[in-house]
Amino acid sequence: MKKWHAVFAALAVALMCAPGTWLRSDVPKTVPHEISVVQIAGPQATDMPGWELAGIWQYDADSTLFGGFSALTTLGPDRLRAFSDRGSRMTFTEPDRPNASAQLNRQFVEPGWEWDLWDIESVTHDPETGTYWLGYEQTHTIHRFTIASKTDGLRDLSKEVDWADNSGIEAMVRLADGRFVILPEHQSEGLLFAGDPVDGGAPETFRIVVPAKGFAVTGAKEMPDGRLLVLMRKVTVSWQIGWPPFESLLAIGDVPQAGGTFAPQIALRVDNVLPRDNYEGLAVRERADGRVDVWIIADDNFSVFQRNLLAKLIFAPAP
Repeated sequence: MKKWHAVFAALAVALMCAPGTWLRSDVPKTVPHEISVVQIAGPQATDMPGWELAGIWQYDADSTLFGGFSALTTLGPDRLRAFSDRGSRMTFTEPDRPNASAQLNRQFVEPGWEWDLWDIESVTHDPETGTYWLGYEQTHTIHRFTIASKTDGLRDLSKEVDWADNSGIEAMVRLADGRFVILPEHQSEGLLFAGDPVDGGAPETFRIVVPAKGFAVTGAKEMPDGRLLVLMRKVTVSWQIGWPPFESLLAIGDVPQAGGTFAPQIALRVDNVLPRDNYEGLAVRERADGRVDVWIIADDNFSVFQRNLLAKLIFAPAP
């Protein structure tokens, strides 16, 4: 039964993503001029100590380029940027701020790589310079960009790792000390670089132990206290759970060390707080009171059964 359950889960995801079956019909293929945002939930307490919900918003636009957001990062004050698995980026004001706005642009890549680098799954950045790095699925490539989104070099890891095409750089974190942590999806081993991977250098490895069976990493960020906050997802096809068939959680762990084990522990069952969906992008921002804003974005898989949701949680780490 377990084998057939896994097969049905895989088929469910494939069907959701199948063009022509679930995609919105008659949608323009150009960059949208308008992006709408509607708040669907306001502030409320949660049953988990240290966590509260600040709000949930739904984004939408009339374009096939809009949606599929799989990576999220902070920019300057009050601004965020999301990247999609169709090679676009949305730069927007945090929706709980006055006069919130959003803009979508294509994410241009190194010349000659246009047909290879489009499925963006992860992002990390240097807050001092504005330089940012994108991780791509299928090609297992890390691409560096300037603060102005100009291409600035890349590293193709496809010949250095033994990962399936759809199990690539799902989470990537540039630590405050300049090291890079890479957490691939559904893999038992992660990569640790001493510096910028684009500049060269062989990675060291560490073991990954997920805190609950069947879950895989979809995003990660370094928190102000130096630990890693990790977003994880599980595909579960069940009449009890319903549709979309996803379970999500947030886990926290110490930064992995070369040759060691990264075993984050569950901090929040996301489905107990947010509507069930395919949450893949994660961003954090320290607050003046010592708490942490945690932003989570959903990848709608360009499906009529899912939504482009953005949620804000506030986390108070234990002293």
